[in-house]
Amino acid sequence: MSKATDATTKWVIDYSIPGSGKKVITLATKDRFVDKDYEINVTTAAGAMGVNSSSIAGNSNVGILGAGQAAQPSSGGYVKVSGSAVVGITTSGWIDSGTTQSVSPADIYYPLVNATFEVDGPAVKSVNEGYVAAGETLGTVATGAQTIAGGALSTTTSASALASNGLSNGTTQDATKKITLSETKAANTYELEASGSATVSRAAVTKQVTSAGYFDEDADAVTAIDATTHSVSNTHKKYYVAQSSLSATSVPSSNTQQTVTIGAGYYHEARTVTITAMANASVAPNVANTGMSTYFDTGTSSNNSVSLTPRYTVSTAGYVATQSNTAGTVEYYKIKTTSITEGTTTVSGSTATRGSASWGTGWIESGSMGAAVFANEGTSGKTYVDISATSAAPVLVAGDYLYINKGYTDNLKISLAKLVPDGSDVKGHAEYILTGHSAYDNDGALVAGSMQVYDGTYTVA
Repeated sequence: MSKATDATTKWVIDYSIPGSGKKVITLATKDRFVDKDYEINVTTAAGAMGVNSSSIAGNSNVGILGAGQAAQPSSGGYVKVSGSAVVGITTSGWIDSGTTQSVSPADIYYPLVNATFEVDGPAVKSVNEGYVAAGETLGTVATGAQTIAGGALSTTTSASALASNGLSNGTTQDATKKITLSETKAANTYELEASGSATVSRAAVTKQVTSAGYFDEDADAVTAIDATTHSVSNTHKKYYVAQSSLSATSVPSSNTQQTVTIGAGYYHEARTVTITAMANASVAPNVANTGMSTYFDTGTSSNNSVSLTPRYTVSTAGYVATQSNTAGTVEYYKIKTTSITEGTTTVSGSTATRGSASWGTGWIESGSMGAAVFANEGTSGKTYVDISATSAAPVLVAGDYLYINKGYTDNLKISLAKLVPDGSDVKGHAEYILTGHSAYDNDGALVAGSMQVYDGTYTVA
């Protein structure tokens, strides 16, 4: 059995691959602790690349290519085809990243066959397929003629109307609030008269051919029909708006609802409805409280915590005359007091009933309750309640913490066995721990280790 080299910070194994095939290196680490990294250095043979084959060709699915030749044609269009090659491994072994092999196959040039054309009516058609160079004239098309007519004006019917669109807010109209219009003249109506006229205009009709084709190109727009106008007038039409009315011009004061009806229609000036004044009334101040007896006891003018003085102000006369800061009967109260009572924890079987701090309803003088103190031994003169065997003592989670939420606590104690997280399997198994080290088991007992250290031995198969 071979042994690795001890390089202080790591074990080193050097191995050269003799050829193809699977090689297995087995490290003798069973039941032993590996105390440092191990490094396996594998050596492989170098490889090489070479050219296997290369080819170059060009083709077309239409007859526009001539025969291929090695030199560039002296005139006319042509297509140049560059070649490709296949690079293969000529020597087996390791190929480094970035290794390249240059291959340069010769280029082939294919001359392009020229196309020919003929004119067939408005169309220019190809006779032979092939290449067309820039700036060549393929054929000409005869000019045509163009006629433009129409555009005269004629008089049709016209009419005028007056519409009530609704009440405007400056932007839109409320169509539910319209002035009612009538075409029948009657008493108590206002007369409106609508009139109107119209002018019909027609822009000039022009024609222009912008590109030469069947038509010669025009340098500027050509007027085909001159612009003109035609006037239209219509007769006047009268409409009538009803006049509104009031159901009353004077309303007596009352503690019940009064109604004045304004009839539908328009009125040409402002109208006034008079409402008579009401008689004055008096108000007596009083106070009603809710929940005062829960937090206060009844006091006197010489022994009280707070006093309540009911007041009221009437700023505008109506049923009640104007008054300011009128006082009523004063009421006196004293704040209820209470104190804090500290409780004690009791244990019954696996249940711990925790003691709590409590207080009644009322005011407490300023002060503080000291923070709980954590220690690894008891304080002389104090009695501690053992809650280790109850559900109130948590078993800790490995890698986590003992969490203590804020609140009142009396004198308690929890055994070390509950403060060591469950889940350890080292109890009775010293071979699980490295020699010279130790760990606590679930019961809080210290276990010394006996596991040996790896010595670097290995085999190659």
